[in-house]
Amino acid sequence: MDLSRRQVLGLGAVALGALRLPTTANAKAASSPRLFELGLGNLNSSSWQLTKPLKAPGRFDLVGLRWAKGAHVHAQVRARVEGGRWTRWTALPHPHVPLDGTDPAFTGTADELQFRLRGEAKQLSARFVRALGDAPARPKARASQAGPLVIPRDSWGAAQVPPRGAPSYGVVQAAFVHHTAGNIAYAPEESPSIVLGIARYHVESNGWNDIGYNFLVDRYGAVFEGRAGGIEAAVIGAQAQGFNDDTTGIACLGTFTAVALDEPAIEALAKVIGWKLSLHGVPVQGQVTLISGGGATNRYPAGTPVVFERISGHRDSNETSCPGDQLYAQLPHLRTRAARYAFSASGLTLKAASQKGAAPATVSGQLRFADGSSPAGAPLGVEYTTAGSAWTQISTTTAGPDGTWAVSVTLPASGQVRAVFAGDASRGRLESTPITVKVVPSLTLTTDKRRAKHNIAFAVSGVLTPSQPRVECVLEKQVKGRWTRVQRKRINVRGGRFATKVKPKTPGLYRVSIVADGVVRRRTLRALR
Repeated sequence: MDLSRRQVLGLGAVALGALRLPTTANAKAASSPRLFELGLGNLNSSSWQLTKPLKAPGRFDLVGLRWAKGAHVHAQVRARVEGGRWTRWTALPHPHVPLDGTDPAFTGTADELQFRLRGEAKQLSARFVRALGDAPARPKARASQAGPLVIPRDSWGAAQVPPRGAPSYGVVQAAFVHHTAGNIAYAPEESPSIVLGIARYHVESNGWNDIGYNFLVDRYGAVFEGRAGGIEAAVIGAQAQGFNDDTTGIACLGTFTAVALDEPAIEALAKVIGWKLSLHGVPVQGQVTLISGGGATNRYPAGTPVVFERISGHRDSNETSCPGDQLYAQLPHLRTRAARYAFSASGLTLKAASQKGAAPATVSGQLRFADGSSPAGAPLGVEYTTAGSAWTQISTTTAGPDGTWAVSVTLPASGQVRAVFAGDASRGRLESTPITVKVVPSLTLTTDKRRAKHNIAFAVSGVLTPSQPRVECVLEKQVKGRWTRVQRKRINVRGGRFATKVKPKTPGLYRVSIVADGVVRRRTLRALR
């Protein structure tokens, strides 16, 4: 379909310089027949520019913008079925992670649209998603232990846009509230398709691993499972750049800048947040300090400690207006309501002391069940990992009548340890927060002599427990009261034993050091004339 600059813009000569469109608007399908785009050309304007009504390449329900790398655009959109009434203008939200484009907005079924645009960008294009009708209209929700009813991924069609890879896991210290942006005049049976459309846009247009949010809530109070990995787990989403590892993200379907969130949705939001935070053993009310991971959309540089409410809005952490002025104003009330759903969660704690040499380290903790029943006899496993390796079970034990437990373990090297309750007929799997256990090696050092003529070798040997692949040997000479390094080398360790030789080249006082995982042993040597 050919669209001249003047046909698209309809704004006269001034606007033609602001938005430079190619002679032919580029309409093409993306990676999915449900995802397609319309080329819009280039934009260069510090003031708002209005396009003429545009005919989309196909009927759509969600739309966002993409552009060439390095640009920044403010955009609003409205849409209609051809010849019908326009929707209200909706701001296209900036994404939750750096991206050359916007997040999508739900428009409802439409085949025409119009943009208001401001900024500077090349290769501007509209990305469309056809979503309505793709997901079950009345999906069934499921309840987790002590949790709210949640519509699982398989009930809203997530299999149509499977994750690109396995989920990642962090911790949950707080919850961020979002809005997805878009028309709120949707019917309850349309919500699953809207969720599917957002997932399709995040995965197929943005190139993300999965939908960015952990949960989504519609205005009627339905709660949808978001990113894969388990609603009870601390799944890392893509919803608050720089704080994703420590938080969970819940998005409300629609724009809530001028309109408040409906009562059923507030209640559902309170239930899911109260349950989720309690499940991870953190308070629902009060504040928490998180360390910023930085990023282009983050308000705080990397490494900055930031104090958040346990239930915060997206705008508290990132440069955005999300979750809209009206919903943001409802957060104090939401915090109070969510606190009503706080509970004592089942949990598994763990503590451990450093391991000294080959002497076993004591690992202990406590298992508790939310219903207050005794965990006596519940089987537990203790698992160990080092960087880049899989978790390996190194010991098993059972909980006592009060849930306490302890076990002795011998680790081959410093690493992380966690306790695991695999679950039973009525309870799910529980994992403790991993902790790092330091293994302090036992190290001995001997030399065959303490004095010898220079250029005569000294034999150096010793024992390292637990054994490691190598130790470091350093030879230093005292020069004007200071130790100056003259030689450094790495020595292989076999069966926990090592041996090497050092040769002082000139007369003087020397010392030889063996270093293993922060432990140092030294002996002084005298080289004679």
